[in-house]
Amino acid sequence: MLLIIIECNILFVQIRKWRCQINSQKICVFDLETDGCNPEVCSPVQIAAVIVDPIKLEVVPDSEFNICLKPEALQDNPKYAYDDSDVLDFHAKVKGTTKAEVLKSWKKYQKQEQAWKMFVSYLQMYHTRSVKKNCFSAPIAAGYNINRFDLPIINRLSQKYKNVNKENKTDIFYPRDVLDIMNVIFYWFENNNELKNYTLDNLRDYMGLSKENAHDALKDVQDTAEILIRFMKLFRSLSPKIKFRNAFNNV
Repeated sequence: MLLIIIECNILFVQIRKWRCQINSQKICVFDLETDGCNPEVCSPVQIAAVIVDPIKLEVVPDSEFNICLKPEALQDNPKYAYDDSDVLDFHAKVKGTTKAEVLKSWKKYQKQEQAWKMFVSYLQMYHTRSVKKNCFSAPIAAGYNINRFDLPIINRLSQKYKNVNKENKTDIFYPRDVLDIMNVIFYWFENNNELKNYTLDNLRDYMGLSKENAHDALKDVQDTAEILIRFMKLFRSLSPKIKFRNAFNNV
């Protein structure tokens, strides 16, 4: 069964490779750090991204994006204190500082609308064409656990700032594909005991990546991009050895 799953994943990535070669579609690995755990209501306090070239299998030079933005709660009420939330504790531990300092820094960040426009402009730089840009020329969205968390927030902000398609979904990314690396990891490891769980930190340990500055959005996208590239290289090295014609006869 594991072999079948691996073969399916290899075929999936090879098809994606072929499609990317035709369309020259770049991959945007992005991450949001937020002021809460519920993607339906929380606000991003940091957006980071890098662009992966799916042909060269490398991060595009100088493609890093990183911006901190003021959460909506503080824009609406500068005295908002997050008294009922553990989020400040989490960010204070990550930053090695105090909750008061975290809150103080958030109040100084860019306004959400300005930061959002900068992120949209950044993505525009990596469309497949320089004129008549639309969602079909946009980069493919990629990240870790983005289907459950980051993309719902992106959709909500896209609706707020009118960056949506006819289906009222975000138009800042290519609409037909999403690369959630967590799904790839799950299917790869689900039938063995090599991973204790599917957190990005645990995967860092497995891959030999440093956890210094973990949960900073830029560090997270750099590591996620590295993991994605490693898997794509692995898939491409294995694919010539797999014969698909009779692969499903005994399924």
